[in-house]
This record gives sequence, structure tokens and C-alpha cells, in this order.
Amino acid sequence: MNGVIRITQQTTRRAARVISSSATAFWLFILLDIIACDLLVGFVCLNWEMALLLALVTASIISVILAWRTEGLGGIVMIVWGILFAFIAAVDSEAYLQFSILVTGVPFLIAGFLFLISWWLSRRTVLNH
Repeated sequence: MNGVIRITQQTTRRAARVISSSATAFWLFILLDIIACDLLVGFVCLNWEMALLLALVTASIISVILAWRTEGLGGIVMIVWGILFAFIAAVDSEAYLQFSILVTGVPFLIAGFLFLISWWLSRRTVLNH
């Protein structure tokens, strides 16, 4: 039984890492694209949306690093960020509300729950030894 739990825990951890890293890379590339386009035009427009995007990308990078190091705490932080990202998308998006929430917050929510499941399974494996 411990072998099945260990394999499930490893698979869950890998899935959480892939989802969270992919979502963070997606937002990082969007931020870099916006900055590159602004630099080509000759100026960087720092408005509230750009500042918010920069803050969200920074927060997602920090939460991914934290979740890779400590799955329990990192999973909780990632769930909180996912809820916050989804809320910001809901407030900011006038058109395509469901799609905005799905792209912005849901990947971090899924990854956060997967990190928590992985953390719980790892504790269960340790307790059974």
C-alpha cells in the first residue's frame, strides 16, 4: 500500500509543478511581450494595469518557488493567489468573464490543491513507517 501512496504522491507533485510552472511562465511571457513591445515603440507605459500584472507575475513566481520547497504552505499560498487572481479577473474583465477567470485563477487553484494533496500523502507515508 505504501508503494501506491508514494507513486500517487510523486505523480501529484509532478502534475502540480508542471501546472504551476506553466501558468507562471505564461504570465511571465505576456509581461515580457508587453515590455518588449513598449520598448520597440520607445517608451514603457507604467499604468495601474501594468503594475498589477507585474505584481501578479512576481507573486506567482514566489508562490511556485515556495510550493516547490514546502508543499503544504506553498499549496495554501497558491490557493490564496488563485482566488485573488480569479477575483481580479472577475472585477477587471467586462467581456469573456468566465474565460478570464479560467485562464487567470484556475490553474493556480488546481496546482495549489495538488500540492496540498501531495503534502498530505507524503505525511501519510511518513506516519505509516
